[in-house]
Amino acid sequence: MRKQIHQKIFWYCCLGIAFMLPVWGKLVPTLIVIFILNWLVSADYIHTIPTLFSNKNRRHTLLFSGLYILYLLGLCYTSDFIYARFDLEVKLSLLIFPLIFSTADIGFLNSKHIRLLMHVYLAGCLVGSLLLLGHAFTLWREGVPGAFYYMKLSWYFHSAYFAMYLNFAMAFIIIELIARFSLRHSTRLSPRVFITYFFLLSWFFVFIFLLSSKMGLICMVLIAVLGAAELIFRRKKTFLGIGLIIVFLMFVRAGLHVFSGTSDRVMQTTEALTGSVPQKTSRSTSDRLDIWKVSLEIIKSNVWIGVGTGDVKDVLIDKYKETGVEEALELKLNAHNQYLQTFVTLGIPGITTLLLMLILPLFSAFRKRNYLYFSFILLFLLNIMVESMFETQAGVVWYAFFNIILFSSGSNRFTV
Repeated sequence: MRKQIHQKIFWYCCLGIAFMLPVWGKLVPTLIVIFILNWLVSADYIHTIPTLFSNKNRRHTLLFSGLYILYLLGLCYTSDFIYARFDLEVKLSLLIFPLIFSTADIGFLNSKHIRLLMHVYLAGCLVGSLLLLGHAFTLWREGVPGAFYYMKLSWYFHSAYFAMYLNFAMAFIIIELIARFSLRHSTRLSPRVFITYFFLLSWFFVFIFLLSSKMGLICMVLIAVLGAAELIFRRKKTFLGIGLIIVFLMFVRAGLHVFSGTSDRVMQTTEALTGSVPQKTSRSTSDRLDIWKVSLEIIKSNVWIGVGTGDVKDVLIDKYKETGVEEALELKLNAHNQYLQTFVTLGIPGITTLLLMLILPLFSAFRKRNYLYFSFILLFLLNIMVESMFETQAGVVWYAFFNIILFSSGSNRFTV
């Protein structure tokens, strides 16, 4: 009875985190604290910690905390302990979720639980987008220009983060539709569920255009292409797959025509990358290119162990000042690329660990045909090319939570 109560609390905390991440992230730490307290009181770890070295699944789950351990070791050669403490607090989910999931009894988790969790996440994405839209409507009534576009729309989240959230939701819906399409009639989606999925896909599609996240658009197209490839090459639905991808690309083209602000950002980025116009016409892209150049210069001088957990921000700011990257200096920006950010901070051990914790699960998920986990890792792997997502709660908790729960449920043989 006591064990069942702790499992229910564990599960309700998971559902709460999945719902609140795209709605109101400030409530997520409270849920995580309840999650930790429940784990401590349940005392499953008394029985499971001794089995960590003999149980491969538990051991592999715990290995995801390796990057956080390296950040702790980075304290040994840092001087700014104030920023180091803040940085470690932000990244704490990278330690908490692997530790709890590797030492808790989660044998009750199965595919039905994951589908329920994802449905709750879909609801969270819908509610979150409606809240952003309501705020934008308020701004519009006050006469604020561009209220329904880009950062003014995504006032509480960075637009790239919320677009990533929505893309993951779309990936789940597409995977569900493809999987259920090939099943026998009795297990296919009901008309009501199909209509709901279609509405959510359409809504998230439009919202990503409004968010005007360039990587968000790229990921959305990639998800659709992968879905079509699954239909064509594995399900042998060639005409259906080709037809759907053609229709989707037509809608993308229409979206770029209707949402002119998004189209302008895409064009400016293309022009900035090709050097066909002055960089000032695409400020965000040119700033990133300058920041990346600065980060690479720092890496060349600190390739082996990096600059340390606490000194990374100071080193970047000093380099911005030295090289004249004014926008990044004024806003005290990070590297806007998690690979570079980790490399600057922890050197070769850090970037190696980061790559392994992304690439190995990616190939494992693909080999096991765990397409939801594969899509999740792929989305994160691409998005951290343009954002340092381990430097904010919105990025690190989203990754740490979904990564560990999808990985654990894919190898759900954890029993006490």
